[in-house]
Amino acid sequence: MKRTVHLITFIMLSALAMVCATSDALAQVNLSGMAPMSTDSLVKSRIRYFSPGAGGRNKVWDFSEKLSSWGSSKVTFMKDSTGVLYVIEPGRISRYSATPGMLILLGSESSLEKREYAVEKVSKRFPLVYGDSLAMPFRCEGIYCGDHPFREAGTTTVRVDADGSVVLGENDTIRNVLRVHTVDTYSVCMDIDTAALDTARLTQVIDERYEWYLPGSQYPIIEDVTSTTYSNMDVIGTTRRAWCNLPEDLTAFYVTADDGEGTDEQEGFPSEDGQIPDIIHYDIETTGKVIHISYDLDEDATITTVVANHMGFLFVSRQWTQEAGQGYSAQIDCNGLRPGVYILYINVNGKVYSEKVTL
Repeated sequence: MKRTVHLITFIMLSALAMVCATSDALAQVNLSGMAPMSTDSLVKSRIRYFSPGAGGRNKVWDFSEKLSSWGSSKVTFMKDSTGVLYVIEPGRISRYSATPGMLILLGSESSLEKREYAVEKVSKRFPLVYGDSLAMPFRCEGIYCGDHPFREAGTTTVRVDADGSVVLGENDTIRNVLRVHTVDTYSVCMDIDTAALDTARLTQVIDERYEWYLPGSQYPIIEDVTSTTYSNMDVIGTTRRAWCNLPEDLTAFYVTADDGEGTDEQEGFPSEDGQIPDIIHYDIETTGKVIHISYDLDEDATITTVVANHMGFLFVSRQWTQEAGQGYSAQIDCNGLRPGVYILYINVNGKVYSEKVTL
């Protein structure tokens, strides 16, 4: 009996030690705490896209069945002597200003394009606190393929929308995790002149990103991204991607190889949304500056709505959860907006619907 008790105690302590060791190892990715001329790295594993679920307090995110990957790469963090932080991934280098209170994107470069943020893009504000939010404009000037100038301008909104625990494996739970929901809405213009900004040559993009942060870390353990592109406010398509970011030794422990091709990832254009069944059935009406959505749901859903203009600037964003059922309605109050045509973006458990609305 004594041996049994000792064995159970040993197992429990071993599991606790593993959780603490895992949390400590991940929490070391503190970008502002890196000394000049130092480096750090993680393994970025591609995992299947998943619906992020509802926000709120004391959530439990079980990733133990989601961490299978069909590809991975190394992300290297390097800080130069001036304090600029470089995030180096295959095919792209991004530059940040990292302080204990702020992470700001300065620019990025790939084999096809180079961009500099004329109006800095604030990525995060630390420490993360549940319920905190910020909304700021950004603008970048870039060069595509060496001789094609372009401009991106829009709005980023960041909200710490959930807290709780992450389950990486059986008996391996990490607590005090915070989730950050970011919505970027912006326009892309390939001709930098005043006339082009008001023509049909504009492309619009709406990105939704969910990131899970461990205590003390300034780089997410899990990322889940949906990106929808429009041409002259008509939808072109949607891509979905997800990643798990772990130190190399923990990647080998928690992430398993997937022999599949990631067909549920929904990458590429035109959109493959048709492969995902519709669980929402809706009608849209407008009364003055109010958008009315009447809808039925076949399954429980997390719904995000965004209203943006042709320049890609976000004006109204809402998110809510709803159980399966019929006869639901929602209103989006757009009073204060100028008369015109807007994009209404609706994300239901990862499937994106888009409508043009005239207000």
